[in-house]
Amino acid sequence: MTVAVAIAVVAAIALPHLLPLSRLAPMLGASIWLFALALRALACVFVAMFVLFFLPATQPFDLLTHWCWHTVLPLVGTHLPLEGHRLGDTATLLPGLFLALSTVSFSWALARTAQAVRSMLRRRALSGGPMGSLIVPDGEVLVAAARVRHPTVVVSAGALCAFDDEELAASVDHERGHIARHHRFLLVLGELCRSVGRLVPGGPQALTLERDADEYALARRHDPLALASAICKAGGASTAVPTTLALEGDGNVIDRLRLLMSGSPRGGHVLHRTALFAVVAMATLILGLVVALPGVVAAGAQTLAEAPPVVHCHDHHA
Repeated sequence: MTVAVAIAVVAAIALPHLLPLSRLAPMLGASIWLFALALRALACVFVAMFVLFFLPATQPFDLLTHWCWHTVLPLVGTHLPLEGHRLGDTATLLPGLFLALSTVSFSWALARTAQAVRSMLRRRALSGGPMGSLIVPDGEVLVAAARVRHPTVVVSAGALCAFDDEELAASVDHERGHIARHHRFLLVLGELCRSVGRLVPGGPQALTLERDADEYALARRHDPLALASAICKAGGASTAVPTTLALEGDGNVIDRLRLLMSGSPRGGHVLHRTALFAVVAMATLILGLVVALPGVVAAGAQTLAEAPPVVHCHDHHA
């Protein structure tokens, strides 16, 4: 059963790289990417639980990690609080510590970015921008959705000078699409999962969110050429203004322009139904793993309690 679940998790993580997501509805593709990132994070959590609770009870682990720190690294072992402890005592904690540090690092970076955005808008932003947006006195070309809790569209003075009326209206509606479709929450959740699951190969894909915002703007009767032109002009900007989502997206400008000008053609019913089945299967797998996690922790604690006592280095010396 465990092997079957592991195979299913690996297959689900690889799925975004196997399906032609550009031929799916953007939010369907975004769901597949988000679930794959969540499974990466859960896989790392389960590995950390295995290393912490179950691996120490195995004989090979004991044979490989029975050495003392002060024997392997005499200077380190005698000057740090490691004397009397085995390598295995520290090794079992490393995956959990890595996950904790990754989560704290992400939370700290998110909080700092949010504070920087609030400070920038409070000190520099001017009201009265096009279509209810805020204007920032920055010479670079920037149109972006800023803030997570109370998002707003930010337009730089450089964008006002560089864009014509059609380009400006299309780009603002693109960012309004990010806000209306709640992409900021998907992006934050995806980045959190990526941080926790960074040990598993793979990565996030924000192109689907940009495609969704592009289609939102085009549904407001904007010319695809005007939006494409605005994306190209924003793509060369190097502004340091902090934002949540910007017009140029994550750098996949060429792919976005190709899909934008081709009308982002959809795949057939077979592909659509396959993707829907994959989303349901991935969601079910995630739910099952989350429900099973407390049981794994309880079983691991019981395994440690029933394991033979660990003989530490000072016991050997005695």
